[in-house]
Parts: sequence; C-alpha cells; structure tokens
Amino acid sequence: MSNTRQQILNLAEELIRTRGYHAFSYKDISQKLNMKNAAVHYHFPSKEALGAAIIQNSIDLFKSKEESWDQMSSTDQLHDFISIYQKSNDRKWSCLMGALSASVEALPESMQNKLNEMGKYILDRLTLTLKDGLQSGEFSFPEEPRAKAELIISSLLSSLLLERVMKEKVFDSIKNSIIQSVISNN
Repeated sequence: MSNTRQQILNLAEELIRTRGYHAFSYKDISQKLNMKNAAVHYHFPSKEALGAAIIQNSIDLFKSKEESWDQMSSTDQLHDFISIYQKSNDRKWSCLMGALSASVEALPESMQNKLNEMGKYILDRLTLTLKDGLQSGEFSFPEEPRAKAELIISSLLSSLLLERVMKEKVFDSIKNSIIQSVISNN
C-alpha cells in the first residue's frame, strides 16, 4: 500500500473517530496532508470507498491477531482484545463501530454492509474466546458466551463514548468490571 494512501486512510479514520463520518470532507484531508483534493480522489474515488476501506482495515486488524490469539490463554486473549479499545481510549477516540453507528442509516449501503460484517466478526471472535475460557475453567460467568460477548462489546463501546462526553475516567472502570465479571477466581 502506498504511503500516501495509508496517510489518507489514517487521517480519515481519525476524523471519523473524533468528528464522525459526515463531519469531514476530502478538503479536510487534503489540507491536513498538504496535497490536492485530486490526490485523495485518485486513491479513493468516493468517500464511500474511503469509508469502506477504513472499515476493512479494522476487520483486517482483528483478523491479524487471530494467529497470536490462538496461541494465548483465553485470559490473555481477553486482555489483548480489550487493549484494542484501550488504544482508542488513549487517543480519545470512539471505536469505529461507535463512531459510525450513530449515523448508520445515513451511510452508503456498502459501508453499512461492511460495518455489519465487522460487528459480526468481532462478536463471533469474542464469543469463541469466552466459550473456550469457560471450557478451560479460566472464566466463570452465568450468561451464555454470546450474550456475555454482546455485553462486553457494548460496554467497551459505550465507555469510550461516555468518557469523551463526560470527560471523566470511565473506560478503566468498565474494563476492570469486565475482567472481574469474567475471570474465574478458582
């Protein structure tokens, strides 16, 4: 991937996670990167193509961790999963799903489909980690693994949003609560 293309993707992702999809334009990107709008359009002919590429990058990030996760204990997988959201929190960003979900109905259909794919993938992966952790005895919780995964993801997502809105430390409290609610005390 060209350096210019990656710079555009990185900046556009930051803008989505801090402002929202509909609150930036190619002009914002071209000015910040000191290039012409045509250069942005060369790499991404439409904002829809740019948005879909950003979502795909997020999917690819999660998928790139699969091999290492398969070598980890379920507890380490959970901590590593949460660390992805921690990085967003450290940057004072919303997670990508949270940033796009507020306007999901106004997104182009291709982006809606990509976002749905991302949500399903993340949910399926976390469900597998939780299921494996229950079977190994590392985890203990009363919910079904899928319901627990939904609870964890929605808690992480909303904690990032709440922390940005309230400007108070929320994420760490939620993160610690999640870990305590999952990891077995045996």
